[in-house]
Amino acid sequence: MGPRSDLPLSDNPAIRILPWIIALMVYLATLTLAGGLLVATMADEWSRSLTGALTVQVTPTKSESSVELDARVAQATRTLLKTPGVKSAHAIPLAEISAMLEPWLGPESNIADLPLPRLIAVTLDRELDREALAQRLQKTPGAEIDDHEYWRTHLVMFLRSLEIVAVIMVSLIGVTTATIVVFATRSGLAVHLEVIEVLHLIGAPDDYIASQFQRHAQRLGFIGGVAGGVFGVATLLGLSTLAGNLDGAALPSFQNWHWPVLAALPIASAYIAKWTARRIVIRALTSMV
Repeated sequence: MGPRSDLPLSDNPAIRILPWIIALMVYLATLTLAGGLLVATMADEWSRSLTGALTVQVTPTKSESSVELDARVAQATRTLLKTPGVKSAHAIPLAEISAMLEPWLGPESNIADLPLPRLIAVTLDRELDREALAQRLQKTPGAEIDDHEYWRTHLVMFLRSLEIVAVIMVSLIGVTTATIVVFATRSGLAVHLEVIEVLHLIGAPDDYIASQFQRHAQRLGFIGGVAGGVFGVATLLGLSTLAGNLDGAALPSFQNWHWPVLAALPIASAYIAKWTARRIVIRALTSMV
């Protein structure tokens, strides 16, 4: 049995529609927050994978044979391995390059006939003087450093900006939810004004009257929050299923700690409704004295 209620708050149409609106707000917040979490995961994964690594490309010449190109690649690899700060360096095989270009060139393309630069993957074990390395590589004609740092920095900055936008949007959804609760609570106060005045006359304290509004708002907020959260998670699972045929390495995935964060949204909506309703009722009752 729940606490006794002297106010028929469920009879107010503005109150009855509150859980539906909160469900919509939580649904939007779930999708927005999930997108922000995925973007954060993507930024962290790409940042870790590209930090401490660079690529050296060796450009072929027009009259150069594949044997001569392989010799220049081997020379550049030896130079890299002798450089302080380089942990490992190996030439990427043509078969691997062909597999990476297959979605654009097709499976029947002969990559060996294309004048593509040969790539050397380099792993670093500490900070490297890239200018000094560039000077070392000048001994190998056509060898250039393809540094990831510049575009990695800008890419991560862009993803972090998307995170900030997601946080702002979730905050605005929370403010909108609180505003809706304000109007619904004020409507309830207006509808039940005579009953509230009677309760005042017989000595009911403001805290007792406010507790009835806040309990009712909390219950509706939780019901709407759970409904919106369930539909939001169902939408995310549906999108994940549709994306199952895409390249998984290019798509971020949910971490275990993401789900409790999303599950906290219905609880947050209930407390937003509770404390917003209480504050509005206490303020209104104080002005009636």
